[in-house]
Amino acid sequence: MRKYELDELFEVLKRHKITTNKESVRHWLREGKITGSKGAGPKQNGWLVTEADLLSFLKERLPEHVTPELPGEDQSTTTVVLTEEEKEAIREETRQELLEQLAAKQIWEGRFQLKKSFVNACLDHRRIENRELRTYILNRIMQYKGGYATPGVLYLLDTFNFDGERLSFDSNFGSLDEQIVFSLIEHLRQEYVNPEKRKQE
Repeated sequence: MRKYELDELFEVLKRHKITTNKESVRHWLREGKITGSKGAGPKQNGWLVTEADLLSFLKERLPEHVTPELPGEDQSTTTVVLTEEEKEAIREETRQELLEQLAAKQIWEGRFQLKKSFVNACLDHRRIENRELRTYILNRIMQYKGGYATPGVLYLLDTFNFDGERLSFDSNFGSLDEQIVFSLIEHLRQEYVNPEKRKQE
């Protein structure tokens, strides 16, 4: 069984927020609050504490719900420092996983109804004048009802569901209706120019 010298013992107690003073550890050893024996160091007069005795002391001092953590004999620790970009990527990945779980359970924030006049106004704003493309986008939007009587999309936070795909709002616009419709127009424009993705009308 592993034995801990004073410095190691102090580090363990400090990590568990029991003390920040090495002299307190010496005092507890002398008083017998921590069971230890002499025999460490070059003069063999330093303290040695067994793992069992250390655990016993930790259990007395720590709240019941806290499990003591002891370093392994050959344990080495590595500190990983993440850049802001990496932190943001982790946050975004976690967020996407959560959104997928909510969408899989059909949990949505609301439903946005798509109106032909508004879609046409957005197409005008985007200056989409190609008649075939415009007709394709308009028909795809107005035909998508997602099980409802009127055209519309279900949304959650800044994403919405269209034809089985989760699309992000277009953050270049301020209002919910614009963010959804302009995102949808761009998605369908990309779909139209890619014959493999294009849906048959």
